[in-house]
Amino acid sequence: MNKKEKLAHNIIKYRWSIAILIPILIIIIFALNIHKAGVETDWKIWFDKDSKVMKNFTHFKETFGSDDRIMIVLSDKNSIFKKDILKNIKTITESLWQTKLIARVDSITNYQYSHVSKEDEDEIIVEDFIDNIYSLTKKDLEEKKEIAISDPQTKNLLISADGKSAIIIARIVYKENIKANDYITLYNASKKLIEENKIKGVEYHIVGVPAFTDAFINAIKSNFIMFMPLLFICIVVLLALIFRNIWAVVLPLTIVILTILFIAGFSFGLGYKLNTLTSMFPIFVIAIGIADSIHIFWVWIHKRKEGLNNEESIVFSINKNFTPALITSLTTFVGFLSLGVSKIIPLQAFGIVVASGAIIAFILSILFLPAMLSILNPKIKEQKQKVYKTHERIKSYTNFVVKNDKAIIISCLIVISICFIGLKDTTIDTDFLKQFSKTTDIRKSTDFVEKNIGGTISMEIIIDSKKASGINKPDFMKDVEKFKIEFKNHFSKVRHINSITDVVKKYNQLMNGNKKEFYKIPDSKELISQYLLLYSLSLPQGMGINDMMDTKNRYLRLTSMNNLASEQEKLKMYRWTEDWWKQNSKYSATLEGLTLVTAHMKIELTNTMIKSVLLALLFVTLIFWFTFKSKFYMLISAVPNIAPLLIAMGITGWIGINMDLGMAIVFVIIIGIAIDDTVHFLSKYKDAISKGYTTRDAIEKALLLSGSAIVITTVILVTALGIFLLSDFTIYSNFGFVSSIALFCAMILDLLLLPASLSYMSKIK
Repeated sequence: MNKKEKLAHNIIKYRWSIAILIPILIIIIFALNIHKAGVETDWKIWFDKDSKVMKNFTHFKETFGSDDRIMIVLSDKNSIFKKDILKNIKTITESLWQTKLIARVDSITNYQYSHVSKEDEDEIIVEDFIDNIYSLTKKDLEEKKEIAISDPQTKNLLISADGKSAIIIARIVYKENIKANDYITLYNASKKLIEENKIKGVEYHIVGVPAFTDAFINAIKSNFIMFMPLLFICIVVLLALIFRNIWAVVLPLTIVILTILFIAGFSFGLGYKLNTLTSMFPIFVIAIGIADSIHIFWVWIHKRKEGLNNEESIVFSINKNFTPALITSLTTFVGFLSLGVSKIIPLQAFGIVVASGAIIAFILSILFLPAMLSILNPKIKEQKQKVYKTHERIKSYTNFVVKNDKAIIISCLIVISICFIGLKDTTIDTDFLKQFSKTTDIRKSTDFVEKNIGGTISMEIIIDSKKASGINKPDFMKDVEKFKIEFKNHFSKVRHINSITDVVKKYNQLMNGNKKEFYKIPDSKELISQYLLLYSLSLPQGMGINDMMDTKNRYLRLTSMNNLASEQEKLKMYRWTEDWWKQNSKYSATLEGLTLVTAHMKIELTNTMIKSVLLALLFVTLIFWFTFKSKFYMLISAVPNIAPLLIAMGITGWIGINMDLGMAIVFVIIIGIAIDDTVHFLSKYKDAISKGYTTRDAIEKALLLSGSAIVITTVILVTALGIFLLSDFTIYSNFGFVSSIALFCAMILDLLLLPASLSYMSKIK
């Protein structure tokens, strides 16, 4: 009796203790930590607080305040310059000022319009652009419209170029510990404001961080509520149809549920919350839990049908599956643990959490499943005739593979090569808004704003004048103006650029008879200082200029409002900006704010994918070496293990799917499942070879003991994960698409290319 058989007998002996204690311990872990569960959407979670990205982000917020904003958009098919609509804008603007967490509100009604007094040409007035609305004549409204759509400070920021749409921008206070619930409360308050003041015929939209937060949390909840039950129903139906045995449904699902409960309790206990990534852990647990349990259950039921009793079948299954199950669990463990190299904190957390799930799933499959089979002793009819037919089908398939091994190898390599070409078009994009399909409200609103008014994505450029009051220097401001012009001309996504230089130019024009030729930066530092002082003194309380420059007048903030762009396009903008200031000015610029965080995520995600995949493959290679102790098995398994990953990445390039955060972890599970199938096949093949079987007979034996389980596992996972194609949450739908294709390819390669390669290599030895 070998060690694995001895283990099997001990499991049978202590079956009741195992079956009772393991679930109780898992439920206790879950119960003790479930109260710590929560959802996090704060941008700060994505990087370590001591990282350069987060230090810049914190410096920006402490200097200029938050760049978080909520924006309410109103649109009329003719013009928003109607008394009732302007009154509506004014009412919402004033109400938002009174809303908790709002630091400042800007709209076309309270825009601080600077102009020369009609009574005294030497007096400059700064006042609300639109006041005493009901006293305005039709002519007044037309004049206001013409000013608004031509003023650089309002056009494509507070009003559309055609005057049909207006936007109210409410800036959120800088708060260190702002929570997701704070954003949702703010979003709901904005919705309530619209409902209370809605005008028939006017279209309303809400965009910004609070709107995104609400959409994100609702997407997680709705997808979980809709797709998780569908996922389980799909698995139940498939298991029932395949095995036609109630315990074939109940036991694998029990393992999956217990693993999910453990991971939930374990992760919440460590302080992890649900976010874009960690909310996906149940999906991966299903893949991991189903894989091992199906292999063990299949061999057990196969032996029962051959005529072995319950105990003999359990011992045989554990003997045949313990080593491959252990290897696959270890490879899955190191695969997910390799995500720990990432600087993206949630990705690290996800890797740790799911890696622990791989070990728990193994323990449950090896201990709990056999213990339950021993206790239940399910009745399985002896079906030698059916088993014989299965043997004959596998024999015929083996003959086909052996006979056509060379053609199969060439065909597979051609397909892999074609898919590999698509890698050149593969792109990475981590923009959070693009996680939502274009049919969702948040994307509809964002697309509407970008089409009709201006950009919704801000890019914060902080320009350093090198010393206190350096902002007031004419050459500094002229460099800023030159940069603004060239930047906007160079990038079509830029819709509006806002900075204090616009105020200086306007004041210079007003102080020189309102002549257009004086709409420029003056050549005097003293004049610039006077203009800024005059303007700041003219502003009402709460509308100062400290959000545009720091208190020491050293740093100037330039905000570019852009249309949705890929992370690659954003990085081009960042690099171009840095290069421009290095090449064209003695001053320097840094890029800060939320958009910079997401752009850096692309860099980190790229690094993570490369490092984690290479690290995972390194550990997998070492595990293969220690297991099979053969260069031949290592080399022959390389293509079936790596090819599904290359095929999946190539297909995303061919059809234009951007790789996102979800894709980074998809590739880890692809490697895990591909290796799972390969290990189960090769372990049975090697065992048969060691017993004196010929190559052809060893392939048949491996297909008999693992082939059906591989097919069953793949069919269940591809069908179940394919359900996520119906999701309007892009990270889920992309995950469903890529994982389904990759897992299907892994099955084909393990059951076609791998045995063909073994056959061909044995012939040329």
